[in-house]
Amino acid sequence: MKIFDCEAYLPNSGNPYLCGDSFEAADLIRMLDEVDTEAVLTIPAPEAPLEGSGWEQTNNRTMHTAMAEYPGKILGCCVVNPADGDAAVDEFEKTVKEWGFSGLKYSPGLEGTAADLAKAAAEMEIPVTIHTNGSVDAYERIAGLAKRHPELVMVLEHMGYRFHVDLAIDLARRFENIYLAPTVTAAAEPMVVKKAVEEVGAERMVFGSNAPWAAPVFGVEAIRRLRLGDAQEHLIFRGNFQRIYRLE
Repeated sequence: MKIFDCEAYLPNSGNPYLCGDSFEAADLIRMLDEVDTEAVLTIPAPEAPLEGSGWEQTNNRTMHTAMAEYPGKILGCCVVNPADGDAAVDEFEKTVKEWGFSGLKYSPGLEGTAADLAKAAAEMEIPVTIHTNGSVDAYERIAGLAKRHPELVMVLEHMGYRFHVDLAIDLARRFENIYLAPTVTAAAEPMVVKKAVEEVGAERMVFGSNAPWAAPVFGVEAIRRLRLGDAQEHLIFRGNFQRIYRLE
């Protein structure tokens, strides 16, 4: 079965044991091909790299170039800084409408530019990817967004791992527009993934590798070793991604 991956990066720094001293789109594709990945939602890391690291800064334009190099395989996920105000919303809309991006990396907020970004994502039917594991307050903000925008698909990276898995699972139980991505979680503690499947169903799970900061092969193999069955594996590895990113 070919894999769809909801979280990988074109980074400007990373684990040298996995990445070496530099990293390009071709390096990411080599990692993902180990598990026969059909397409990957890929996120730029726009922070300035450490001086002397040998890494290049990545941004939405970098991602646009990578998409052109690997059409249909690398799917762009926009990253903008809400501090940029209206310019952030404009850039997000450009990446979707002109460059064909498929997602938005989003920090949950209910006011200001964060709220405007969520509204734009909902209107364009673009799923948002939300990093989870930190502040407990973030989960209530996510709940607020889910109520305000029931049509907005939210994918929770790491599904609250390691200390807030129960909060992430509870959100997925309460809101049908929230999906759980067991990025890193699957490789580190696969039984947590089994717990999520039992409590919210495989229909609400989307595989993500977190490459290159984690090896995709470990995440895939960990889920397969749970022996969930062909139907549930298909949903986690393919079906749900195809549906929410409209690839069916």
